[in-house]
Amino acid sequence: MGLMLMTGVSGPLMDTFFLGGNFGRREVVATKATCQVASHFVKLIYFGGIIDQAATLDPVLAAVAVAASMLGTTLARRILEAMSDAQFRTWANRLITTVACYYILYGSWLLLARAVRLRPDVRGGGAMA
Repeated sequence: MGLMLMTGVSGPLMDTFFLGGNFGRREVVATKATCQVASHFVKLIYFGGIIDQAATLDPVLAAVAVAASMLGTTLARRILEAMSDAQFRTWANRLITTVACYYILYGSWLLLARAVRLRPDVRGGGAMA
């Protein structure tokens, strides 16, 4: 729960953890959903007490978020029911790997861009801006 609260990027780690167990696809999704609800509830309480602007939520944005989550849940259920447990594990692992590769490449790109930007200028001897 600490990782979920402090980082906000525990989803792929949770996916990998639950996929390693002996759960079916419905159990994996239900267990992860329960963990996500608990995590978001704790974050709402924790960060809501710190931030004054927590009560200033745009009602249109909130309505769009609720509608999008309902649509996503409805469409995802159809996909989940059409898959076997083996297909679910295969596609879940592919998605986790794709997301992980993206973040590794993006992080590497950011580090490379920073290294190039901070490299001393050969002509002037100072750091480049």
